[in-house]
Amino acid sequence: MSDATRKPEPPYPPFFGELSTRLGDVRRANRRRYLQFFAELSPRLDTAKALELELDRQLARRFNVFDYLSTSEVGLSSIIADLLNPQARHGQGTLFLRTLLDELAEVSHRPRLDANFSKRITVVTERVITNSRRLDISVEIPGSNGAYCLAIENKPYADDERNQVMDYLTFLQKEYSDRFLLIYLSPTGQGPSKWSFPCRKLDRWEGRLGIMAYWGETNGIASEEQAAEDRFDGFRVGLSLATWFSACRRRCEPDRLRWFLSEAEVFCRHQFGGLSMATDSETRAIQDYLFANPSHLRTAQAVSDGWLGIKEVLCGDFLEHLRKAVSGRAKDLASIAPDLRVECTYGGERGWSSFLRLYRPSWPEWEAEPKHPPRKGRTAIAMQSGSPGPNGWNWGVLHALEKGTMTGTDQEMRARLERKLRSKLDGGRSDNWYSYVRSVDDEMGDWNSLLPDLYRERRDGGGPITDYYVGGIVGIATKAIPIINDVERAGG
Repeated sequence: MSDATRKPEPPYPPFFGELSTRLGDVRRANRRRYLQFFAELSPRLDTAKALELELDRQLARRFNVFDYLSTSEVGLSSIIADLLNPQARHGQGTLFLRTLLDELAEVSHRPRLDANFSKRITVVTERVITNSRRLDISVEIPGSNGAYCLAIENKPYADDERNQVMDYLTFLQKEYSDRFLLIYLSPTGQGPSKWSFPCRKLDRWEGRLGIMAYWGETNGIASEEQAAEDRFDGFRVGLSLATWFSACRRRCEPDRLRWFLSEAEVFCRHQFGGLSMATDSETRAIQDYLFANPSHLRTAQAVSDGWLGIKEVLCGDFLEHLRKAVSGRAKDLASIAPDLRVECTYGGERGWSSFLRLYRPSWPEWEAEPKHPPRKGRTAIAMQSGSPGPNGWNWGVLHALEKGTMTGTDQEMRARLERKLRSKLDGGRSDNWYSYVRSVDDEMGDWNSLLPDLYRERRDGGGPITDYYVGGIVGIATKAIPIINDVERAGG
Protein backbone atom coordinates (compact mmCIF):
# COMPACT_ATOMS: atom_id res chain seq x y z
CA MET A 1 0.00 0.00 0.00
CA SER A 2 1.35 3.36 -1.01
CA ASP A 3 1.71 6.23 1.43
CA ALA A 4 -1.02 8.09 -0.44
CA THR A 5 -3.61 5.33 0.09
CA ARG A 6 -2.52 4.32 3.66
CA LYS A 7 -5.30 4.82 6.20
CA PRO A 8 -4.26 7.44 8.79
CA GLU A 9 -3.48 6.06 12.26
CA PRO A 10 -5.26 7.46 15.34
CA PRO A 11 -3.13 9.89 17.34
CA TYR A 12 -2.93 7.40 20.25
CA PRO A 13 -3.34 3.62 20.46
CA PRO A 14 -6.87 2.48 21.52
CA PHE A 15 -5.52 1.55 24.99
CA PHE A 16 -5.05 5.21 25.94
CA GLY A 17 -8.49 6.19 24.77
CA GLU A 18 -10.08 3.41 26.81
CA LEU A 19 -7.97 4.29 29.85
CA SER A 20 -8.93 7.97 29.60
CA THR A 21 -12.60 6.99 29.51
CA ARG A 22 -12.18 4.74 32.56
CA LEU A 23 -10.35 7.47 34.51
CA GLY A 24 -13.10 9.92 33.66
CA ASP A 25 -15.67 7.46 34.97
CA VAL A 26 -13.67 7.00 38.18
CA ARG A 27 -13.42 10.77 38.72
CA ARG A 28 -17.15 11.21 38.23
CA ALA A 29 -17.89 8.31 40.58
CA ASN A 30 -15.55 9.75 43.22
CA ARG A 31 -17.19 13.15 42.88
CA ARG A 32 -20.64 11.62 43.38
CA ARG A 33 -19.36 9.69 46.38
CA TYR A 34 -17.84 12.81 48.00
CA LEU A 35 -21.03 14.80 47.40
CA GLN A 36 -23.13 12.03 48.94
CA PHE A 37 -20.75 11.74 51.91
CA PHE A 38 -20.96 15.42 52.79
CA ALA A 39 -24.66 15.71 51.98
CA GLU A 40 -25.49 12.91 54.41
CA LEU A 41 -22.97 13.89 57.08
CA SER A 42 -23.64 17.64 57.25
CA PRO A 43 -27.14 17.39 58.80
CA ARG A 44 -25.76 14.98 61.41
CA LEU A 45 -23.06 17.49 62.34
CA ASP A 46 -25.63 20.27 62.59
CA THR A 47 -27.66 18.11 64.97
CA ALA A 48 -24.55 17.23 66.99
CA LYS A 49 -23.61 20.91 67.21
CA ALA A 50 -27.08 21.81 68.46
CA LEU A 51 -26.84 19.01 71.04
CA GLU A 52 -23.45 20.28 72.17
CA LEU A 53 -24.82 23.79 72.67
CA GLU A 54 -27.71 22.45 74.75
CA LEU A 55 -25.33 20.37 76.86
CA ASP A 56 -23.13 23.44 77.33
CA ARG A 57 -26.16 25.35 78.58
CA GLN A 58 -27.20 22.64 81.02
CA LEU A 59 -23.88 21.12 82.08
CA ALA A 60 -21.12 23.51 80.89
CA ARG A 61 -19.24 20.44 79.65
CA ARG A 62 -16.66 22.39 77.70
CA PHE A 63 -15.94 24.79 80.55
CA ASN A 64 -12.37 24.32 81.77
CA VAL A 65 -10.77 26.17 84.65
CA PHE A 66 -7.46 26.22 82.75
CA ASP A 67 -9.02 28.71 80.34
CA TYR A 68 -8.81 31.20 83.20
CA LEU A 69 -5.43 30.26 84.64
CA SER A 70 -1.96 31.17 83.47
CA THR A 71 -0.92 28.37 81.12
CA SER A 72 2.42 29.91 80.25
CA GLU A 73 5.51 27.82 80.95
CA VAL A 74 5.89 29.43 84.39
CA GLY A 75 2.19 28.99 85.20
CA LEU A 76 2.18 25.31 84.26
CA SER A 77 5.40 24.71 86.22
CA SER A 78 3.79 26.25 89.30
CA ILE A 79 0.79 23.89 89.04
CA ILE A 80 2.99 20.79 88.63
CA ALA A 81 5.32 21.84 91.45
CA ASP A 82 2.42 22.51 93.81
CA LEU A 83 0.99 19.04 93.24
CA LEU A 84 4.41 17.48 93.89
CA ASN A 85 4.90 19.45 97.10
CA PRO A 86 3.83 17.40 100.16
CA GLN A 87 3.42 20.62 102.18
CA ALA A 88 1.13 22.31 99.63
CA ARG A 89 -2.47 23.20 100.40
CA HIS A 90 -3.90 20.24 98.47
CA GLY A 91 -3.50 18.32 101.75
CA GLN A 92 -2.58 14.99 100.12
CA GLY A 93 0.96 14.85 101.44
CA THR A 94 3.22 12.75 99.24
CA LEU A 95 0.34 11.10 97.32
CA PHE A 96 0.93 12.90 94.01
CA LEU A 97 4.73 12.64 94.22
CA ARG A 98 4.46 8.93 95.08
CA THR A 99 2.10 8.45 92.13
CA LEU A 100 4.61 9.99 89.75
CA LEU A 101 7.44 7.81 91.06
CA ASP A 102 5.23 4.71 90.83
CA GLU A 103 4.36 5.54 87.22
CA LEU A 104 8.08 5.90 86.42
CA ALA A 105 8.53 2.19 87.15
CA GLU A 106 10.91 1.62 84.24
CA VAL A 107 13.39 4.26 85.44
CA SER A 108 16.22 2.70 87.41
CA HIS A 109 17.45 4.02 90.76
CA ARG A 110 14.20 5.75 91.69
CA PRO A 111 14.13 7.09 95.25
CA ARG A 112 12.04 5.58 97.98
CA LEU A 113 9.85 7.95 99.94
CA ASP A 114 10.76 7.46 103.58
CA ALA A 115 8.03 8.67 105.93
CA ASN A 116 10.74 9.85 108.34
CA PHE A 117 12.02 12.29 105.74
CA SER A 118 8.77 13.32 103.99
CA LYS A 119 8.45 16.60 105.88
CA ARG A 120 11.91 17.59 104.67
CA ILE A 121 11.14 17.24 100.95
CA THR A 122 11.68 20.61 99.28
CA VAL A 123 10.09 21.71 96.02
CA VAL A 124 11.44 24.80 94.27
CA THR A 125 10.53 26.45 90.98
CA GLU A 126 13.06 28.47 88.98
CA ARG A 127 15.95 27.08 91.04
CA VAL A 128 19.12 29.01 90.18
CA ILE A 129 22.13 26.82 89.41
CA THR A 130 25.48 27.37 87.67
CA ASN A 131 25.85 29.52 84.55
CA SER A 132 22.77 31.51 85.67
CA ARG A 133 20.59 28.60 84.57
CA ARG A 134 17.27 27.93 86.28
CA LEU A 135 15.70 24.51 86.81
CA ASP A 136 11.98 24.87 86.19
CA ILE A 137 11.10 22.42 88.97
CA SER A 138 13.42 20.85 91.55
CA VAL A 139 12.15 18.23 94.04
CA GLU A 140 14.83 17.35 96.60
CA ILE A 141 14.01 14.11 98.43
CA PRO A 142 16.13 13.36 101.54
CA GLY A 143 17.21 9.81 102.27
CA SER A 144 19.55 7.86 104.49
CA ASN A 145 22.17 7.70 101.70
CA GLY A 146 21.89 11.36 100.74
CA ALA A 147 19.43 13.59 98.92
CA TYR A 148 17.88 12.63 95.58
CA CYS A 149 16.77 15.31 93.09
CA LEU A 150 13.85 14.91 90.72
CA ALA A 151 14.20 17.83 88.29
CA ILE A 152 11.79 18.81 85.53
CA GLU A 153 12.67 20.98 82.55
CA ASN A 154 9.29 22.19 81.30
CA LYS A 155 9.16 22.91 77.54
CA PRO A 156 5.50 23.36 76.52
CA TYR A 157 6.23 26.15 74.04
CA ALA A 158 9.80 27.48 74.17
CA ASP A 159 12.86 26.22 72.33
CA ASP A 160 16.11 25.17 74.00
CA GLU A 161 19.04 27.44 74.67
CA ARG A 162 22.59 26.48 73.80
CA ASN A 163 23.90 23.64 76.05
CA GLN A 164 20.87 24.07 78.31
CA VAL A 165 20.09 20.41 79.02
CA MET A 166 23.80 19.54 79.15
CA ASP A 167 24.33 22.21 81.82
CA TYR A 168 21.43 20.81 83.86
CA LEU A 169 22.78 17.25 83.75
CA THR A 170 26.30 18.37 84.56
CA PHE A 171 25.07 20.34 87.59
CA LEU A 172 22.89 17.50 88.85
CA GLN A 173 25.71 14.95 88.43
CA LYS A 174 28.10 17.15 90.39
CA GLU A 175 25.58 17.98 93.11
CA TYR A 176 23.89 14.60 93.59
CA SER A 177 26.27 12.05 92.02
CA ASP A 178 23.93 9.38 90.56
CA ARG A 179 20.95 10.25 92.77
CA PHE A 180 18.91 12.31 90.32
CA LEU A 181 16.54 12.20 87.38
CA LEU A 182 15.99 15.04 84.92
CA ILE A 183 12.62 14.86 83.16
CA TYR A 184 12.45 16.76 79.89
CA LEU A 185 8.73 17.59 79.52
CA SER A 186 7.71 18.48 75.94
CA PRO A 187 4.38 18.66 74.05
CA THR A 188 4.42 15.22 72.41
CA GLY A 189 7.68 13.70 73.64
CA GLN A 190 10.23 15.55 71.53
CA GLY A 191 13.76 15.27 72.87
CA PRO A 192 16.15 18.18 73.41
CA SER A 193 17.92 19.56 70.38
CA LYS A 194 21.59 18.94 69.61
CA TRP A 195 22.03 22.66 70.26
CA SER A 196 20.89 22.05 73.85
CA PHE A 197 22.29 18.55 74.39
CA PRO A 198 25.25 17.85 72.06
CA CYS A 199 26.47 14.86 74.04
CA ARG A 200 27.18 11.79 71.88
CA LYS A 201 27.69 9.33 74.75
CA LEU A 202 24.04 9.11 75.68
CA ASP A 203 24.43 5.84 77.57
CA ARG A 204 26.19 7.67 80.42
CA TRP A 205 22.86 9.39 81.15
CA GLU A 206 20.70 6.27 81.06
CA GLY A 207 18.41 6.34 84.09
CA ARG A 208 19.32 9.99 84.68
CA LEU A 209 17.39 11.58 81.79
CA GLY A 210 13.76 10.84 80.99
CA ILE A 211 11.63 12.39 78.26
CA MET A 212 7.94 12.80 78.97
CA ALA A 213 5.10 14.15 76.82
CA TYR A 214 2.27 16.40 77.90
CA TRP A 215 -0.15 14.26 75.94
CA GLY A 216 -0.01 10.72 74.58
CA GLU A 217 2.91 8.36 74.38
CA THR A 218 4.15 9.32 70.92
CA ASN A 219 7.73 10.19 70.30
CA GLY A 220 7.05 13.49 68.57
CA ILE A 221 8.92 12.43 65.43
CA ALA A 222 7.32 13.85 62.31
CA SER A 223 8.97 11.88 59.51
CA GLU A 224 10.98 8.74 58.74
CA GLU A 225 14.07 10.86 58.15
CA GLN A 226 13.75 12.43 61.59
CA ALA A 227 13.03 9.05 63.18
CA ALA A 228 16.28 7.69 61.77
CA GLU A 229 18.13 10.51 63.51
CA ASP A 230 16.21 10.27 66.78
CA ARG A 231 18.62 9.83 69.66
CA PHE A 232 16.17 9.50 72.50
CA ASP A 233 13.98 6.50 71.76
CA GLY A 234 15.29 4.66 74.84
CA PHE A 235 14.88 7.67 77.11
CA ARG A 236 11.12 8.19 76.77
CA VAL A 237 9.17 7.25 79.86
CA GLY A 238 5.97 5.25 79.64
CA LEU A 239 3.58 7.96 80.73
CA SER A 240 2.55 11.48 79.86
CA LEU A 241 1.68 14.41 82.08
CA ALA A 242 -1.98 13.78 81.23
CA THR A 243 -1.78 10.15 82.39
CA TRP A 244 -0.12 11.29 85.63
CA PHE A 245 -3.01 13.70 86.22
CA SER A 246 -5.39 10.80 85.55
CA ALA A 247 -3.56 8.47 87.96
CA CYS A 248 -3.55 11.17 90.65
CA ARG A 249 -7.29 11.68 90.15
CA ARG A 250 -7.98 7.99 90.66
CA ARG A 251 -5.94 7.87 93.88
CA CYS A 252 -7.19 10.96 95.67
CA GLU A 253 -10.54 11.30 97.44
CA PRO A 254 -11.58 15.00 97.63
CA ASP A 255 -14.03 15.84 94.84
CA ARG A 256 -12.51 19.31 94.41
CA LEU A 257 -9.11 17.83 93.63
CA ARG A 258 -10.54 15.12 91.39
CA TRP A 259 -12.37 17.79 89.41
CA PHE A 260 -9.23 19.94 89.07
CA LEU A 261 -7.10 16.99 87.94
CA SER A 262 -9.73 16.04 85.39
CA GLU A 263 -9.63 19.61 84.06
CA ALA A 264 -5.83 19.41 83.85
CA GLU A 265 -6.03 16.18 81.86
CA VAL A 266 -8.53 17.71 79.42
CA PHE A 267 -6.29 20.77 79.04
CA CYS A 268 -3.36 18.55 78.00
CA ARG A 269 -5.53 16.71 75.49
CA HIS A 270 -6.85 19.86 73.85
CA GLN A 271 -3.70 21.99 74.07
CA PHE A 272 -1.14 19.39 73.00
CA GLY A 273 -3.16 16.52 71.55
CA GLY A 274 -4.45 18.42 68.51
CA LEU A 275 -7.98 17.19 69.19
CA SER A 276 -9.80 20.48 69.59
CA MET A 277 -11.08 21.01 66.04
CA ALA A 278 -14.40 19.28 66.67
CA THR A 279 -16.62 18.87 69.68
CA ASP A 280 -17.09 15.48 71.31
CA SER A 281 -20.65 15.22 69.95
CA GLU A 282 -19.49 16.02 66.42
CA THR A 283 -16.73 13.41 66.67
CA ARG A 284 -19.19 10.76 67.83
CA ALA A 285 -21.62 11.72 65.05
CA ILE A 286 -18.91 11.17 62.43
CA GLN A 287 -17.90 7.85 63.99
CA ASP A 288 -21.50 6.60 64.21
CA TYR A 289 -22.16 7.61 60.60
CA LEU A 290 -19.07 5.83 59.27
CA PHE A 291 -19.75 2.65 61.24
CA ALA A 292 -23.28 2.66 59.86
CA ASN A 293 -22.06 3.47 56.32
CA PRO A 294 -18.72 1.63 55.89
CA SER A 295 -18.84 2.25 52.12
CA HIS A 296 -17.77 5.81 52.94
CA LEU A 297 -14.68 4.83 54.94
CA ARG A 298 -12.38 5.33 51.94
CA THR A 299 -13.95 8.74 51.31
CA ALA A 300 -13.39 9.70 54.95
CA GLN A 301 -9.79 8.52 54.70
CA ALA A 302 -9.27 10.66 51.60
CA VAL A 303 -10.74 13.68 53.41
CA SER A 304 -8.48 13.02 56.40
CA ASP A 305 -5.42 12.68 54.17
CA GLY A 306 -6.25 15.98 52.51
CA TRP A 307 -6.87 17.85 55.75
CA LEU A 308 -3.23 18.76 56.47
CA GLY A 309 -2.91 20.31 53.02
CA ILE A 310 -6.13 22.27 53.56
CA LYS A 311 -4.86 23.46 56.93
CA GLU A 312 -1.55 24.56 55.41
CA VAL A 313 -3.29 26.64 52.77
CA LEU A 314 -5.85 28.20 55.14
CA CYS A 315 -3.30 29.10 57.83
CA GLY A 316 -0.80 30.41 55.29
CA ASP A 317 -3.51 32.48 53.59
CA PHE A 318 -4.68 33.89 56.92
CA LEU A 319 -1.13 34.89 57.88
CA GLU A 320 -0.83 36.70 54.55
CA HIS A 321 -4.22 38.29 55.24
CA LEU A 322 -2.82 39.58 58.56
CA ARG A 323 0.27 40.92 56.80
CA LYS A 324 -1.88 42.95 54.44
CA ALA A 325 -4.07 44.19 57.29
CA VAL A 326 -1.03 45.25 59.34
CA SER A 327 0.51 46.90 56.27
CA GLY A 328 -2.71 48.89 55.96
CA ARG A 329 -2.07 50.27 59.43
CA ALA A 330 1.50 51.31 58.58
CA LYS A 331 0.34 54.88 58.00
CA ASP A 332 -0.53 55.06 61.71
CA LEU A 333 3.16 54.39 62.46
CA ALA A 334 4.63 56.63 59.75
CA SER A 335 5.71 59.31 62.21
CA ILE A 336 7.95 56.87 64.10
CA ALA A 337 8.73 54.40 61.28
CA PRO A 338 8.41 55.98 57.82
CA ASP A 339 10.27 53.05 56.20
CA LEU A 340 8.40 50.28 58.05
CA ARG A 341 8.29 46.90 56.31
CA VAL A 342 5.89 44.08 57.08
CA GLU A 343 6.76 40.50 56.08
CA CYS A 344 5.41 37.05 56.85
CA THR A 345 6.58 33.45 56.48
CA TYR A 346 4.45 30.37 57.02
CA GLY A 347 6.42 27.25 57.96
CA GLY A 348 3.64 24.71 58.40
CA GLU A 349 3.83 22.19 61.24
CA ARG A 350 7.47 22.83 62.07
CA GLY A 351 7.89 24.51 65.44
CA TRP A 352 8.87 28.17 65.59
CA SER A 353 8.81 28.49 61.81
CA SER A 354 5.92 30.88 61.10
CA PHE A 355 6.41 34.63 61.50
CA LEU A 356 4.87 38.02 60.97
CA ARG A 357 7.60 40.68 61.27
CA LEU A 358 7.65 44.47 61.33
CA TYR A 359 11.04 46.18 61.05
CA ARG A 360 12.85 49.23 59.69
CA PRO A 361 15.65 48.73 57.13
CA SER A 362 17.36 51.71 58.75
CA TRP A 363 17.86 49.78 61.96
CA PRO A 364 21.41 48.36 62.02
CA GLU A 365 22.05 44.64 61.61
CA TRP A 366 23.38 42.75 64.61
CA GLU A 367 26.27 40.36 63.88
CA ALA A 368 27.36 37.30 65.84
CA GLU A 369 30.74 37.03 67.51
CA PRO A 370 33.40 35.54 65.21
CA LYS A 371 33.61 32.29 67.22
CA HIS A 372 29.96 31.55 66.35
CA PRO A 373 28.60 30.60 62.91
CA PRO A 374 28.18 33.75 60.79
CA ARG A 375 24.73 35.22 61.18
CA LYS A 376 23.20 38.65 61.25
CA GLY A 377 19.84 40.35 61.14
CA ARG A 378 17.71 43.18 62.47
CA THR A 379 15.49 43.54 65.47
CA ALA A 380 11.79 43.12 64.65
CA ILE A 381 8.41 43.40 66.26
CA ALA A 382 7.27 39.85 65.61
CA MET A 383 4.49 37.35 65.98
CA GLN A 384 5.88 33.79 66.00
CA SER A 385 4.23 30.38 66.09
CA GLY A 386 5.03 27.95 68.86
CA SER A 387 5.95 24.30 68.77
CA PRO A 388 4.62 22.41 66.96
CA GLY A 389 2.74 24.29 64.28
CA PRO A 390 0.31 27.20 64.53
CA ASN A 391 -1.45 26.07 67.70
CA GLY A 392 0.08 28.76 69.90
CA TRP A 393 1.66 32.14 69.20
CA ASN A 394 3.97 34.58 70.95
CA TRP A 395 4.57 38.20 70.10
CA GLY A 396 7.08 40.81 71.14
CA VAL A 397 10.47 42.26 70.19
CA LEU A 398 12.56 39.55 68.52
CA HIS A 399 16.27 39.54 67.71
CA ALA A 400 17.83 37.71 64.78
CA LEU A 401 20.64 36.51 67.07
CA GLU A 402 20.53 34.42 70.21
CA LYS A 403 21.68 36.37 73.25
CA GLY A 404 24.72 34.18 73.86
CA THR A 405 26.09 34.72 70.34
CA MET A 406 26.05 38.53 70.52
CA THR A 407 29.15 40.59 71.12
CA GLY A 408 29.59 42.10 74.57
CA THR A 409 28.67 45.54 73.25
CA ASP A 410 25.50 44.23 71.63
CA GLN A 411 24.53 42.38 74.81
CA GLU A 412 24.82 45.64 76.74
CA MET A 413 22.65 47.38 74.14
CA ARG A 414 20.09 44.59 74.35
CA ALA A 415 20.02 44.91 78.17
CA ARG A 416 19.16 48.63 77.81
CA LEU A 417 16.46 47.71 75.33
CA GLU A 418 14.97 45.16 77.77
CA ARG A 419 14.83 47.70 80.60
CA LYS A 420 13.10 50.32 78.50
CA LEU A 421 10.62 47.86 77.00
CA ARG A 422 9.66 46.60 80.46
CA SER A 423 8.89 50.15 81.51
CA LYS A 424 6.43 50.63 78.61
CA LEU A 425 4.96 47.17 77.94
CA ASP A 426 3.07 45.08 80.48
CA GLY A 427 2.77 41.39 81.20
CA GLY A 428 5.78 40.09 79.29
CA ARG A 429 9.17 38.58 79.89
CA SER A 430 12.51 38.26 78.11
CA ASP A 431 14.28 35.13 76.91
CA ASN A 432 17.23 34.11 74.79
CA TRP A 433 15.71 35.48 71.57
CA TYR A 434 13.25 38.12 72.72
CA SER A 435 13.90 41.36 74.59
CA TYR A 436 10.16 41.32 75.33
CA VAL A 437 7.70 38.50 74.68
CA ARG A 438 4.27 37.37 75.84
CA SER A 439 1.87 34.68 74.73
CA VAL A 440 -1.21 35.24 72.60
CA ASP A 441 -4.44 34.44 74.46
CA ASP A 442 -5.17 30.70 74.31
CA GLU A 443 -8.59 31.05 72.67
CA MET A 444 -7.05 33.08 69.84
CA GLY A 445 -3.78 31.19 69.57
CA ASP A 446 -5.00 27.74 68.57
CA TRP A 447 -5.50 28.05 64.82
CA ASN A 448 -6.34 24.33 64.59
CA SER A 449 -9.68 24.96 66.25
CA LEU A 450 -10.23 28.31 64.50
CA LEU A 451 -9.79 27.18 60.89
CA PRO A 452 -13.41 27.77 59.78
CA ASP A 453 -13.28 31.25 61.31
CA LEU A 454 -9.89 31.97 59.71
CA TYR A 455 -11.28 31.02 56.32
CA ARG A 456 -14.38 33.18 56.82
CA GLU A 457 -12.39 36.26 57.89
CA ARG A 458 -9.91 35.79 55.05
CA ARG A 459 -12.84 35.63 52.62
CA ASP A 460 -14.73 38.56 54.15
CA GLY A 461 -11.69 40.78 54.68
CA GLY A 462 -11.75 40.86 58.46
CA GLY A 463 -13.44 39.99 61.73
CA PRO A 464 -12.76 39.67 65.46
CA ILE A 465 -9.71 37.40 65.08
CA THR A 466 -8.16 39.77 62.55
CA ASP A 467 -8.88 42.75 64.80
CA TYR A 468 -7.31 40.98 67.76
CA TYR A 469 -4.03 40.19 65.98
CA VAL A 470 -3.72 43.46 64.10
CA GLY A 471 -4.54 45.49 67.20
CA GLY A 472 -2.11 43.45 69.31
CA ILE A 473 0.90 43.64 67.01
CA VAL A 474 0.33 47.31 66.13
CA GLY A 475 -0.11 48.08 69.83
CA ILE A 476 3.26 46.52 70.64
CA ALA A 477 4.87 48.28 67.68
CA THR A 478 3.51 51.68 68.71
CA LYS A 479 5.31 51.46 72.06
CA ALA A 480 8.38 49.46 71.00
CA ILE A 481 9.47 51.26 67.83
CA PRO A 482 10.40 54.57 69.56
CA ILE A 483 12.46 52.58 72.09
CA ILE A 484 14.25 50.62 69.37
CA ASN A 485 14.84 53.86 67.44
CA ASP A 486 16.40 55.38 70.55
CA VAL A 487 18.55 52.45 71.68
CA GLU A 488 19.75 51.07 68.35
CA ARG A 489 20.07 54.25 66.31
CA ALA A 490 21.05 56.79 68.98
CA GLY A 491 23.10 54.46 71.15
CA GLY A 492 20.71 54.45 74.14
